[in-house]
Amino acid sequence: MGEKKNKKILWVEDDYYHLRGLTRPLTKEGYEIIAAESFDQAVVELNKHKEDLCLILLDLIIPRSLTNATEPKETEEEFWNRIEKPQDLVEYGIGLFNYVKQELKLSIPIIVLSIVRQGDIIKGLEDEGAKRISKFGLLPNKLKELVLEELSQ
Repeated sequence: MGEKKNKKILWVEDDYYHLRGLTRPLTKEGYEIIAAESFDQAVVELNKHKEDLCLILLDLIIPRSLTNATEPKETEEEFWNRIEKPQDLVEYGIGLFNYVKQELKLSIPIIVLSIVRQGDIIKGLEDEGAKRISKFGLLPNKLKELVLEELSQ
């Protein structure tokens, strides 16, 4: 079996380090996982690796940038008080999806791993070519299966 030219996957997930166990089967298959925990970090990684990426795993609920570790962390109550409508939650995830498709014009597959359930948001992304699955209940081998299936198309 021939070696794949591009074996880098960008995973955009603000809680990546808690979920990184999901990627072990992929790293065993020879894929390199590049983690980005915010919109800004993802843009940097995209521009650095865009020629080498074979796939993007994207959580829709990501921050614009990482907060300074010395700043007080926003409480869950403060977070929900700041959110006015469901679209506010996914502003940067959708923005990143659009950046990949419209600005960079990359045709690599994007798998959306998110708990977002708003039908109009999901339908819009699916219409643009995103494949979506829920993050909850996802087993490492299921993620590997999904990624390999998407890459074989």
